[in-house]
Amino acid sequence: MNSVDSSPISVVCPDYRLFDHIPTGVFILSEDFTIVFWNRCMEEWTMLARENLLQTDIFRHFPHLDAPRYRKRIADIFSGGAPTVFSSQLHKHVIPAPLPGGKYRVQYTLVTGIPAGITGKIHALFSVQDVTSLTEAINSYNLEHRKLLSEMDVRKKAEAELKKLNVILKERSIRDGLTGLHNHRHFWNVMRRDFLLAVRHNNDLSLLLIDLDLFKKVNDAHGHLFGDVVLKGVARVILKSVRKTDMVSRYGGEEFAVLLPGTNVSGAGVIAENIRRAIEQRSFKSAHDKVHVTASVGVASINDHAPDSPQKLLDMADSALYCSKESGRNRVVVFSPAIGNS
Repeated sequence: MNSVDSSPISVVCPDYRLFDHIPTGVFILSEDFTIVFWNRCMEEWTMLARENLLQTDIFRHFPHLDAPRYRKRIADIFSGGAPTVFSSQLHKHVIPAPLPGGKYRVQYTLVTGIPAGITGKIHALFSVQDVTSLTEAINSYNLEHRKLLSEMDVRKKAEAELKKLNVILKERSIRDGLTGLHNHRHFWNVMRRDFLLAVRHNNDLSLLLIDLDLFKKVNDAHGHLFGDVVLKGVARVILKSVRKTDMVSRYGGEEFAVLLPGTNVSGAGVIAENIRRAIEQRSFKSAHDKVHVTASVGVASINDHAPDSPQKLLDMADSALYCSKESGRNRVVVFSPAIGNS
């Protein structure tokens, strides 16, 4: 890759050119999802020239980012939302970057807002880290570690101690530190397993995605510590509204996911409405007054909506949630083909 930048100043903002000298992929979007910067590392990884990308719509080149689960989280950045992460486990290839042998770089992507000059607007800066070698090193280390244990005379004792430690570490690794609910990663692992079991045995399985409405205003008005109190309180409300066999997780930020095994779309709708009403009726005492929050809920089900994969079930619930937000918030929307085609 040529280290000499011959791009005209009118095409690449001089302030952003600093990102050409770091070994991390960086690109920047304006609030209309136009690419305003694409650093040399991204050029090398994707083999897409900067001059062919600048001032074009990101969805023209990467249409998968137009899905609600991506678009909404990016759009929140432009309105002053908190930074968001696309993890290497759930979103391995946010920007597909090929490697030899038909593989792609495993990515960990942080999206944060930056001021767009003196305009008062916000740009979204994507920092894309290549964690391919780290992922491979971890897998290799685990393999070698297991081989070593099998060759040790004290293997049984070592495994017993390791098992105890793993139980402790696993419990910590699957829990959200704030609410105590299951975290995003564990939710995905359980949903994938339960989806396959439900399909194999022709059982019902439904999914709820719950998002608190206008939660940023709560944080802005009362502070993030109070916002944390609200999130923990809402988590308790949801847990009290479901069965012990259901799984509740903090999906991210102010969003929650509820997995309902053995529940069809009708039953899921009833549970979703009970949760929505319970959140609406719950009050939180701030320093000055009582605060109420509301939630929008999206519902999708295996036997009623026939998704062909766990990701498709998630997309359906996400689309229903997006429809709930767009139609006025504080309501439950069940997925339908009309929503999926909108």
